[in-house]
Amino acid sequence: MKRKRRAPCAAVLTAWALTGCLTPDGTLESSSAGPGGQGGAPGDDADVAPGAAPGVRVPKPDSPGWDEDLPPGEAPGPDAAPPGEGPPDDAPPPDPEPREPPPGDAPPPEAPADAAFCPPYDESPLFRRRAARVVVGPRDDWQSAIADAAPGTEVVLRRGEYLLGDTYAVAVRDDVTVRGETDDARDVVIRGRGYGPESEGLMITGANVTIAHLSMTQIRNHAISIKPEAGARAPHLYALDLRDIGTQHVKSSMGPNGGAEAGVVACSRIGYSPGGVRGDYVNAIDVHGGVDWVIRDNYIYNIQGDGSGCEVDIDCGSYLSGPAILVWNRARGTRIERNMLVDNFRNIALGLDRGHEGGVVRNNFIFREGSGDAGIELRSANGVAVVHNTVRVGDYPGAIEFSDGRDLRFDNNLLSAPLRNRGGAQFEARGNIEDAGDGDFVSPSDPHLRAGSRAIGAGVATDGAADDIDGDARGDRRDVGADQHVE
Repeated sequence: MKRKRRAPCAAVLTAWALTGCLTPDGTLESSSAGPGGQGGAPGDDADVAPGAAPGVRVPKPDSPGWDEDLPPGEAPGPDAAPPGEGPPDDAPPPDPEPREPPPGDAPPPEAPADAAFCPPYDESPLFRRRAARVVVGPRDDWQSAIADAAPGTEVVLRRGEYLLGDTYAVAVRDDVTVRGETDDARDVVIRGRGYGPESEGLMITGANVTIAHLSMTQIRNHAISIKPEAGARAPHLYALDLRDIGTQHVKSSMGPNGGAEAGVVACSRIGYSPGGVRGDYVNAIDVHGGVDWVIRDNYIYNIQGDGSGCEVDIDCGSYLSGPAILVWNRARGTRIERNMLVDNFRNIALGLDRGHEGGVVRNNFIFREGSGDAGIELRSANGVAVVHNTVRVGDYPGAIEFSDGRDLRFDNNLLSAPLRNRGGAQFEARGNIEDAGDGDFVSPSDPHLRAGSRAIGAGVATDGAADDIDGDARGDRRDVGADQHVE
């Protein structure tokens, strides 16, 4: 009997903060002080004790272009409770205890953890060894410990709940890792003040930053913000648990020279608990201009707006619930694979009328029973291969939709509805099944094929997906969809 698809490693994170100006489109204009904030050299001492130096902890201004020379707030001492002890009245529903995921937040119970793709961070291919290590707890000045960390530092957060308080964001600079002390993201929770005060959790402003084994929740704007205009490059987000964030859980903006390169989002859980969404301007992952990003082995759920068309509580009527994974704005070379996307209004989108070149979407499982939109969207995308995905999107008439693109390839996808050319696309389609039903699967919400399914052996030879969603080799027999059936 084939093993069932594993749930991605649970985890959580957040990141950002920097002295500078955040423009309305999310672009960060750095001050002359540089990403370090107040003008000092970045990280003079890798072994500096927590709380020894003021951190880059930016209060949110009333409007873009605030006074860049505002000093950071007083740092709490090691025995002082952080500011912001409770959420405001307009906060989203409170979370359960950190170690108990909210209802609807769990992967299928038959999908046990599989360490093949998502081992603990120390054992993963993404592990970055740092020269120094700083360990802090919730009552230490953890924000300054992160913001002032020298290149080559790993900041380890002990178990507990970390409150952002009045801080708009915490900067993470070059060659710094921020991680929880255990492999369970639920052991470390970074919590904002709900959907009232504008805020972002962690802002990545440097190259080669890693965030791993953390949870983050109740933040109005983004849990993790990535700023290539401030120097962000090659960010790694691993084994995180991002839940109930006001707009985009992960947002990578566009700098004057393009987007961030070589980003990775892997083995994370991203979504909304029941009643946790406000507005329709929502995504799990939103990447502008990204180059050679990898988005893999994530569990993304309930990315569905509330129908108001709002951005949390402004610009109402302007928005349609966004794709769970969106990579666009002249991006290129994206690899999206082995993700499970469950009950999202829209799921994976490349280009979205602003351009995307190359890349592959493979071995993903998309499932939704209720109303919504397409499973995979390619709009103004060129040279993209969409192979061996399983897409079940209720009664929506287009499981995969595409327009205004060239050199598109669709092979061996198992779909609940046809491929849908919305116009202006040049494409090739082979080996797809476009009327998949419950009878093809072990169970309706399970990506695995049942014995005797017509999808077994019905595919064509194709490159780009030698293994399936579980890592099983396909060999010469090609089954249609994300799963290669194994007796």
